[in-house]
Amino acid sequence: MIGLDLEHISRIKDEDKLLEKIATFKEISYIQGFKNKKEKVATLWAVKEATFKALDIKAGEISYKEIELCHHENGKPFLTLHGKAKEFLGERKIEVSLSHTKDIVGAVVIIL
Repeated sequence: MIGLDLEHISRIKDEDKLLEKIATFKEISYIQGFKNKKEKVATLWAVKEATFKALDIKAGEISYKEIELCHHENGKPFLTLHGKAKEFLGERKIEVSLSHTKDIVGAVVIIL
């Protein structure tokens, strides 16, 4: 399954409120270190929405916080799923790719 989501950065009005709703402590700590916080929050939102699509589930079936965006030392993103999200994934592997322009961020999630 493949999930794709695009988000306009300008649609993020209150990034702190959105972070509180969707982000794990680790994700919040990571994002706080960047000047372009709004872009990072929009990216996080896109990743979680793309993951819902790839898992073929709706928001509410699992918590946004059960999907955690992590990064290798070289900056390459990967996902760690927790709780029910991990159950939905099962033994399958999950991959993520992120992209952005000045105004739009995108995430592609593939479940193998």
